[in-house]
Amino acid sequence: MLVLARTRDETIMIGDNVEVTVVDIRGEKVRLGISAPRTVSVHRKEVYEAIRKENRDAATVQPSDVRHLPTASEAPVMKLVRPDSLDPTEHAPFLLAALEEARQGLAEGGLPIGSVLVRGGQIIGRGHNRRVQKGDPMAHAEIDCLSNAGRQKTYRDTVLYSTLMPCYLCSGAAVQFGVPRVVVGESANFPGAPDFMRSKGIDVIDLHDEACTRLMSDFIQSHPALWHEDIGK
Repeated sequence: MLVLARTRDETIMIGDNVEVTVVDIRGEKVRLGISAPRTVSVHRKEVYEAIRKENRDAATVQPSDVRHLPTASEAPVMKLVRPDSLDPTEHAPFLLAALEEARQGLAEGGLPIGSVLVRGGQIIGRGHNRRVQKGDPMAHAEIDCLSNAGRQKTYRDTVLYSTLMPCYLCSGAAVQFGVPRVVVGESANFPGAPDFMRSKGIDVIDLHDEACTRLMSDFIQSHPALWHEDIGK
């Protein structure tokens, strides 16, 4: 193990593409900023180990193992929870993570839409809209997030977060995999397909988040042609 002593704002390089910067030092706690290509997964060790375990377990699943689970159409329809009745601390860290993904997409020259997949209070997948970056019309934020999460033996204990109400493409993915709850930052800039998801038993929560709304509206005003391309107009 190589041990390096660094002070605040100093950076180390891992290979040619990974930068690790000391952002803040408070007592025994050190905050690190990590810049890495999208092909390199960066997780806390406990999250990394949890994802590896889920992937190993998923690789051994047989059809008979999930036959007893209800289908999305059989799942009970949940009541919509009003935003003013929500505990903001429940969703805040995950919406913030999705917002960080959205801002990363914007920094890459793409659309500022981010998404994370959560199980048991832990983020197991994250992604952002990369249609422009990859030249792939299917690379929406939620699709990128689900792809980065890898194989899962079930999604019925997960929550999908997105900064913007998912379109029919991404809503269809949530329905297909049986995601029971979708939490979004806003739907003012794009209505998406919440009624479709609810009709399939998904609990859809709109947080009406100001930061998400402002980020998307600023982008639409600055790049209307790119936005219209994204939503097929």
